[in-house]
Amino acid sequence: MSALARFLIGMAGKTAAKRFEQATADPVAAQHAKLMQIVDGNKDTEYGRKYDFHNIKSIDDWRDAVPVVDYEAIRPYVDRVVAGEKNILTAEDPVMFALTSGTTGSAKYIPVTPSGQGRDHSDQMRTWIYHAHKTHPGMFTGQVVSLVSPAIEGYTAAHIPYGSTSGHIYKNMPGLVRKTYAIPYEVFLIEDYHAKYYTLMRVALEANISFIATANPSSIIKLCEMADDHAEDLLCDLHGGTLSASLDIDAALRPPIEAALSAQPALADLFAKVRDKRGGRLLPADYWPGLALIGCWKGGTVGAYIDRFGEWFDPDHKGRVPIRDWGLLSSEARCSIPLSDHGSAGVLTVATNVYEFVPTAQVEENPDDHTRWTFLSPHEVEPGCEYYILFSTVDGLYRYDINDVVEIVGKYHSTPTLIFKRKGRGMTNITGEKLSVNQVIEAFRLTAEDMRVVIDHYKAEADPARARYVFMVEAPGVAKEQYPELLRSLDARLGDLNIEYRTKRKSQRLNAPVLHVMKQGWYEQQKKDLVADGKRLFQAKTVLLDAKEAFVEDADKVEARVELANR
Repeated sequence: MSALARFLIGMAGKTAAKRFEQATADPVAAQHAKLMQIVDGNKDTEYGRKYDFHNIKSIDDWRDAVPVVDYEAIRPYVDRVVAGEKNILTAEDPVMFALTSGTTGSAKYIPVTPSGQGRDHSDQMRTWIYHAHKTHPGMFTGQVVSLVSPAIEGYTAAHIPYGSTSGHIYKNMPGLVRKTYAIPYEVFLIEDYHAKYYTLMRVALEANISFIATANPSSIIKLCEMADDHAEDLLCDLHGGTLSASLDIDAALRPPIEAALSAQPALADLFAKVRDKRGGRLLPADYWPGLALIGCWKGGTVGAYIDRFGEWFDPDHKGRVPIRDWGLLSSEARCSIPLSDHGSAGVLTVATNVYEFVPTAQVEENPDDHTRWTFLSPHEVEPGCEYYILFSTVDGLYRYDINDVVEIVGKYHSTPTLIFKRKGRGMTNITGEKLSVNQVIEAFRLTAEDMRVVIDHYKAEADPARARYVFMVEAPGVAKEQYPELLRSLDARLGDLNIEYRTKRKSQRLNAPVLHVMKQGWYEQQKKDLVADGKRLFQAKTVLLDAKEAFVEDADKVEARVELANR
């Protein structure tokens, strides 16, 4: 990155960080100001008139007048906005719709207004970058690999674009800043899954990468695996300045991508020699030696992938590349900004959205009765407690229940810091064991640690008809003779983590689990299926604990089955 670009980014970040400091010092005032901006700006909309925005002067008024909603509750309103109707949820017309990237169900169109793209939104990323750069000044000495989805994936009937907000920012960033990003935007328009990842690594192999930025760490692992699995072809392309003609890439996209490539025979030869010394492995520790920081999610259901970073980025155990969490971030809102590399905790963005918190027990005991919920403001939450988080945004999501559980872990000035724990209402409960996805994640982590094996991908599904759980794993590094031990360990670890699971297993009300060892490629096919269903490639998260009404085995994808006798 040029000195001028670093200076401009630094100045913008410093100003944004100063505003962030002011807001976090007085979250009550920041929250009131944001609430008044929302109600005053949208009081004459259809939604604002229906719920009496005119007479709302406080957060108590807001709670009395406006209902708690999830997306399905407001879908009829959003559908009308998508169709081009005006003044429904917001006085501002949306400039685009962001498509959600996570859960199940029909695609969700999240309106993005000019205010939603305004200063408060920009301040969040600038604040993150400002603090990250203060700690890691080398993050901009080279180029950036940032993974995004296409800015425009289509248009509504009213010709309003829908797509990725991160892609929109990437595509439209100033030219001076764009030069710091290694990957041409056209790469993200490649539709073929294999071709996209291959091309990403072909471009990035010849760049001096100092910062990687993407939401999901599994995408980073996939890039590493792509380079290692296809090292011969990639090094051949790097040597000759080419991009394999066998790749399924639209002809219109090839010229701008190939224009970014150059022949690097010396570099290709160097990587080949290093690869030989690694026993045939091509690792990012060798081709990106200047990497100073990775920005990605670290907690929740994706945190297990962080444990695998060492084999790729620190094979010699000299010290792993620092990783900083992106914070609680979704298509609907950015809710926190981590200010350090420690853990995944972030500071609540009190200047950007209006927040409410409800104790988890109240929601899970009375999931459909909001009158039984106690709504707390940011200054009222307690460290060490878990809550469902709700927010209201300038884009028309009012008292929106995103079904996320967070834990308050501390304070920054007077503003809470929090971590994402899990998706809510996501527990499985066959016989009263109330198994959570966090317990499944921990059981797999501990089992892998105990057995000293790598479990690449996994998933647990409830099988209510047989009163048991099915654990699916893709683990080519685990020997067949270890499969029974793997299953026994998972069963035992879940009993350690969940006393009700242990009790139900001992009483045989919960039958012994079964292990399905999946064929290689099972996980990637899940990702492809998610993408085919409209989820984003670099943000799509597979469900790690599934509670369908009936378990259906996909026999064609199962390589081996292991069962335990009931004890």
